[in-house]
Amino acid sequence: MWKTVLKREIQHNLYSLRFLLSLALILAVFIAGSLSFVRHHAADLDKYRVARDLAVKAVQTDAASGATNLAVNRRSYDLRPRDNGFLADAKEKYLPNSLTYSAWNVFGFANKSGSANPYLARYDELSWAFAIALLVSFAALIFTFDAVSGEKESKTLSLALANPVSRGALLFGKYASAVVSVMAILAPGVLVGLLILTLAGTVSWGWSLAAEVGACLLAAAFLAAAMSAFGLLCSVLARSSNVSLLLALTVWLLFAMVIPNSSGFLAKNVFPIEKAESVQKRVQQALDDLSKAAPPGSWMMNSNNPFLPQHELRANLMRKRMAAEKAIRDDYYRSMFLQFERTRRLTAFSPVAAFEFLAESIVGGGYPRFRRDWDDLHVFQGRFLSFFQALDAADPKSPHWFNPRESVSTTRQKVSPDVVPTFSERPMSFADRLGSAWPYLLVLAAAAALIFSLGFGLFVRYDVR
Repeated sequence: MWKTVLKREIQHNLYSLRFLLSLALILAVFIAGSLSFVRHHAADLDKYRVARDLAVKAVQTDAASGATNLAVNRRSYDLRPRDNGFLADAKEKYLPNSLTYSAWNVFGFANKSGSANPYLARYDELSWAFAIALLVSFAALIFTFDAVSGEKESKTLSLALANPVSRGALLFGKYASAVVSVMAILAPGVLVGLLILTLAGTVSWGWSLAAEVGACLLAAAFLAAAMSAFGLLCSVLARSSNVSLLLALTVWLLFAMVIPNSSGFLAKNVFPIEKAESVQKRVQQALDDLSKAAPPGSWMMNSNNPFLPQHELRANLMRKRMAAEKAIRDDYYRSMFLQFERTRRLTAFSPVAAFEFLAESIVGGGYPRFRRDWDDLHVFQGRFLSFFQALDAADPKSPHWFNPRESVSTTRQKVSPDVVPTFSERPMSFADRLGSAWPYLLVLAAAAALIFSLGFGLFVRYDVR
């Protein structure tokens, strides 16, 4: 019997004003978002290519001036703008997108492409994930807030239950029809967006992109299921459609606005970490202590005489200073990552936030991408250092006193740029994406199942008179 209810409810939804308005809004946002991506992605790629070319020239210049300059000079690796960014921007414009390193250390990270207007930090990207997170979640509640309370007001609920249909079949039919109706609204927006991106030549179709689009739509279905369950629960709890609408809007504001935007507050107050100023003071104190304890002559330098005995003392001091600073900063970075991850787990109780994190994992962007690149760069830095040490060991004119900051006591031989190791970003594998995505998929599935079960339990006892 639930199939009969499903068919009736879908027909009712398709001819309703709420369906037409939601469809128009979805189309408008997807069209605007796709056109915006076409324009901005080309400009972002041009900026990236300029930065990449400058980095290549810097390597060539340092290699021509000597292997030690190649090793000690700091370099930046900028993350390439993703071609699938139209699916989910993953807030990458507000995450670190440039990593600084040398052969001796991975020093830190920075953001080079943030929004010019900080007040637009959440609303200047109309990616599909952004549109789905806000509009699909809202549409799911709009289709369900009066599914029970509205029929009670119109005196049709008792008539429906007078027919040979169980309460479970009736409620599930309404629930399934809401999910189907929401996905029916979403489909035209997706098709129009893909048409715009394809005609503009912005995307190159392949199995990988097709799978990402399909996975995003599946994630949207889970979000629609979770939010529809909350809408039904509001409808069952209320005795009138006005009250259930108020409850549904409260739920949407909580899940779509309050919780996702409270991450900064939660991070500072629930998971506080040491302030950057305090870290800098500890670094400076450690460096000062090492300098005071250094043997006499440790600061002496003569670039024209690489075998000056004091250069060995200077090299030892510089290595100790770098190790001390690295230990403090790496510990601080780990605390930052842990704070971010704990805050994310807390906000993931919002289905809207969980969907955004799920979409981020599907496209292989955002924080999972940054952490993988951060870890990979540390591995590469070790290989880069081994490459330099091998060059130095083969040079009989080098005193082999390794100084991580200066080019006075190691090989000065020129290096061919063609043999210099280069760091390349690895695409996130399917296993990596699945490992990052499954907790958020579980949150959405659990929310849909638990909230629908709660609504069903209350509906069984619902007084239809």
